[in-house]
Amino acid sequence: MQQLASYILAIQGYPSPVSVVSHTQEQQSYRDDNAEMCESLTLYHFNNGVVVSLLSEQDKQADEPNAVCEDYWLSYRVVTANIAISPQQKSFSNLCQQGFWLKMQQGLNE
Repeated sequence: MQQLASYILAIQGYPSPVSVVSHTQEQQSYRDDNAEMCESLTLYHFNNGVVVSLLSEQDKQADEPNAVCEDYWLSYRVVTANIAISPQQKSFSNLCQQGFWLKMQQGLNE
């Protein structure tokens, strides 16, 4: 069984036993009260036939200063796989959380 972490590491440009061969992306932005909402859906195709989606959402408040680790929702999900991958989905509430998790996963993959 392969780990979803290997695919997320490859998406983020870290060394991984799998590699991204192509990706497609759709983006949209809209205003909600005084915040600009930016959404993105990216499908990553890997060299072993697996497809993983990354749904991200960021809201930028017009009246709030930039936080050290502002909200930035990310959700990875296995869309197509002919092999067992665990877990099937992984979510983060900001880039700092994702970065820490990726560092932990690198240690496990070495």
